[in-house]
Amino acid sequence: MQWRRQEKRPGGGITLKERMEMLRRANELYTGELLPANQSETWFFHKSKYYKELYIYTVRELEKEYVKSGDYKNRLALYEKAASIYPFDNWQTQLIKCNLEIYRYEEAITIYNSTMELYARELGTPPTAEMQECFEKLVLKDENHKKTAGNVSDWRNMDRVFMGRKNDIKKAIFGEETVRGAYYCTYPSFVDYCRLVARGKSRNHFEAVLMFLTLSQREGRSSQKQMNLQDEMLLLKNVLSESLRIGDAYTRYGNRHFILMLVNIEKAFCSPVFARIESSYTKRGGKGELWYYADMTQELQETEA
Repeated sequence: MQWRRQEKRPGGGITLKERMEMLRRANELYTGELLPANQSETWFFHKSKYYKELYIYTVRELEKEYVKSGDYKNRLALYEKAASIYPFDNWQTQLIKCNLEIYRYEEAITIYNSTMELYARELGTPPTAEMQECFEKLVLKDENHKKTAGNVSDWRNMDRVFMGRKNDIKKAIFGEETVRGAYYCTYPSFVDYCRLVARGKSRNHFEAVLMFLTLSQREGRSSQKQMNLQDEMLLLKNVLSESLRIGDAYTRYGNRHFILMLVNIEKAFCSPVFARIESSYTKRGGKGELWYYADMTQELQETEA
């Protein structure tokens, strides 16, 4: 693929406009892996890999031009497609960065949280360190921002925009729906919540317990047919929301696990809590088998010293 960045001239070559059109067309034609079911065949694998490399090339080349021209609309569309085709190739990081550059913080948060949940559900791990760092630091790289960094009026304009969005911020935090049941959150948010609980224990004495809940396949003749794990986990998620208290929190970790943070409760009472969860899960048609382990986290134990 020998595309050159040059104007058309006698003897050959193409214009930048023509080159961009070729790249856009090639990018549009690509819809994913070539017949994934045949990837076990060597020649199919190599051919599929080849087309993927061409697709990535079009993304990178188009990205350069969109960054140079400040075309955020097409950049977002470019990253969105790449992330949908290859959700585990870290394209969401570029999507988050692009949204942050144009102050679309809510969109960036939504992408970050959905990616966190995707990685936890499918891989049992958090996304890349680059994505987490990108989100935590809210890196803004737009050259226009840098150019106006010393302009006091621009700072004031940005402050007015920020204050004008306070209602949107309150809505995003508190929401409009009636608060009921335990709080479900992504794994990174759950970790932050647990750390906050640990800090609270250092000033106000109360018990807090982590419960590790696992869903397994039942043994015996009645469970010969493989259960649908995703459906069972969704059912269990709803059961947990209804079975736990409004001040408790929980998160999904991997394909078969949930982690629960139970506050104002002693470890000895975890057995009745589990019995309530198990009973509700069974009554609602759950086909799996549940078991749990409960203990204090190291951080919570340290605050008691």
